[in-house]
Amino acid sequence: MKGAIIGDIIGSAFIDSDLSSVDFQLFKPASEFTDDTVLTLATAESVLTGKPYKQTLIDWTLKYPDQGYRNHFLVWAQKGGESDYVSEGDGAARRISPIGFAATSIEEAMREAKASTIITHNVPHRIEAAQASAVAIHMARNGATRKEIKAFVSVHFGYDLDIKVADWKNKIALGEALMTPVPPAIAAFLEASDFEEAIRLAIFIGGPSNTIASIAGALAQAYFKHIPKAFIKRALGRLTPDMEALMNEFETKYDIPVEANA
Repeated sequence: MKGAIIGDIIGSAFIDSDLSSVDFQLFKPASEFTDDTVLTLATAESVLTGKPYKQTLIDWTLKYPDQGYRNHFLVWAQKGGESDYVSEGDGAARRISPIGFAATSIEEAMREAKASTIITHNVPHRIEAAQASAVAIHMARNGATRKEIKAFVSVHFGYDLDIKVADWKNKIALGEALMTPVPPAIAAFLEASDFEEAIRLAIFIGGPSNTIASIAGALAQAYFKHIPKAFIKRALGRLTPDMEALMNEFETKYDIPVEANA
């Protein structure tokens, strides 16, 4: 889960940027956690404690109300989720990584991803995006090869994962709207040789860089099982103590190793 949070924090300073290369300063003064991180932690609390997904989403949103939520979502949370909220955004896929890390099977990852998503994104293609992200993380964590992950996600969700990072960048630069950030995030993961490269490639794509990097970061952590120590120190130093405590509790309970070398 650290990988998702680090991806969000680094990507937050590059949203809609058009970078010329993957050689750029990762951390900037403006780098901060966004609603992606807040709602990822909300999902983690539900997984840890069994609290309803809806309740933790509301609780964490109200605790950190100024992190870039869509206005309608914030109003929904402020009113206690008393009415239905159906978003066409990509918020569900970007908060789903704790489910991928905790699931004991593909079936569980699919089921829990749907249960979390329908609260705010009860639209078929948004449910599928969250499921694809959770399943890919689950498979990466449990020893699947990248070829196996690519094949499973392509077949079961219909995503074209032969599109390369450079092609995704061109699509976004030309103004093509992303149906979901999951395929470009997976592309960054598939082309990367380590965690850092996955983050750099994800942000290089452009568009919603924090969301793409958050998903790619979770995948990279699950697969490579290594995050540079400097990344952890610089990114997670931007979290509040309660955020860091929950993240550490989650990763300890689910035995998520991070070989944090320098």
